[in-house]
Amino acid sequence: MSTPRPRSVTLACVYGGLGGVLATVALYETLANWGSIEVQEALRSGLEPLGADPSAVLPTLRWIVMGLLVCSIAATVFSFYAARGHQQSRIGLSVIAGLGAVTFLATGAAGILPAVLGSLIVYLLWSAPARQWFAVVNGRTPLSLGTEPSVSGAPAEFRPTPQSSAGQPAVQPPPYDPAQHAGLPQQPVAPAGRPRPVGLALIIAGLGSLFGALGSGLVLLALVAMRDQVIAQYDDNDLLRGQLDSAGISAEQMVTIGTWLFGSWLVVSVLGLVATAWAASGGPMGWWALIVVSVLTAGIAALGLPVGLLWILGAIVVIVQLSRPEAKEWFRRA
Repeated sequence: MSTPRPRSVTLACVYGGLGGVLATVALYETLANWGSIEVQEALRSGLEPLGADPSAVLPTLRWIVMGLLVCSIAATVFSFYAARGHQQSRIGLSVIAGLGAVTFLATGAAGILPAVLGSLIVYLLWSAPARQWFAVVNGRTPLSLGTEPSVSGAPAEFRPTPQSSAGQPAVQPPPYDPAQHAGLPQQPVAPAGRPRPVGLALIIAGLGSLFGALGSGLVLLALVAMRDQVIAQYDDNDLLRGQLDSAGISAEQMVTIGTWLFGSWLVVSVLGLVATAWAASGGPMGWWALIVVSVLTAGIAALGLPVGLLWILGAIVVIVQLSRPEAKEWFRRA
């Protein structure tokens, strides 16, 4: 029978999940409309009273918004898995909520309520009922919950002697003698089946790497083969030219940046396919390869926001699934 989840854990995961979803939507819309006149004017009006130069701060601010978007996506995923008892997701959600509380508190009076919410999430996740529940779910039941220490590992002279119904010591079976069983055929041990978290991680990593390789390869081919036409398109389009002017780069620089970005994405996607196949074989190093490639995928996808949003989400899910105890045990079996 499953252990009921405490209300504190449920509330913390609901608050973290809803906050992550709302922040993801708001940050995604901001990045999608970054080059619009409305967003640029709003950012400039907010920076000028602080005495900051908008032209110098806006590129850095865009990187900060990208980082916040990645954190909000991670908080949403961590909230889902923490509600199921995943210890690493609990730690991840606590770190993001704690850092968010400090960041919001530094913004002044407007950030007091979000800071209080972030602090509340951390408190609920590490309250006494939450600690006990996570201990039970992860197989580390504390003695305070009523468990008794096992005596199976005690020396033979201190173990209780089993009694028969007549009160006499029960007859013990003879010890196992390997010589009596010499020459008998041994029963083969069936290999353990692949756990569900491993299968889900392999499917997400494989499909994400495949579509990433195809998409980035096509875009890279267009940028290389039709470089002059792409530059002319940027120069002739007023909207695109305005976005480049607000970012402080030229059309040639934009095409060069895009070439390096999609080239890097192509390389990481190919490495993702190799790491997925390696992990599917069950080798311990395959686990590490897929973890490293997932981190690289999330980093490259963050540079390509908002297009890379799905790849960031997929990379986080893959890392969470591979960090589950049954997944680690399956990779260690070799």
